[in-house]
Amino acid sequence: MQAKRAILMFLLGILLVSASACPICPGPTPTPTPLPTVTMSCNEAKNAIQTALDDYYDEHGEWPTADGQSGDIAWIELVPDFMAAVPANDSKCHWQVNSDPEGEVCVQHTC
Repeated sequence: MQAKRAILMFLLGILLVSASACPICPGPTPTPTPLPTVTMSCNEAKNAIQTALDDYYDEHGEWPTADGQSGDIAWIELVPDFMAAVPANDSKCHWQVNSDPEGEVCVQHTC
């Protein structure tokens, strides 16, 4: 009986030592939640984006792009605080912040 108890204690000891030796894994990396999209005409999208660009610039003093200069819009900066959703036609149109005239919304490809 004591041999069984000794073996059981030995196994429990091994389990405890091995469990404490393993680093705590953070678990899987969460998948980012995609931004919501909304269907709107090119004109509606242009007007909504321009308003959001102006509001963003007024608040932050830079454009909502990767470097704060003109270029491709970083939608994560605008949605949901300045726009409810990304225009669904962005993948076709590729909306950007213009450099000349600076701050005007421009479209890379005609919708």
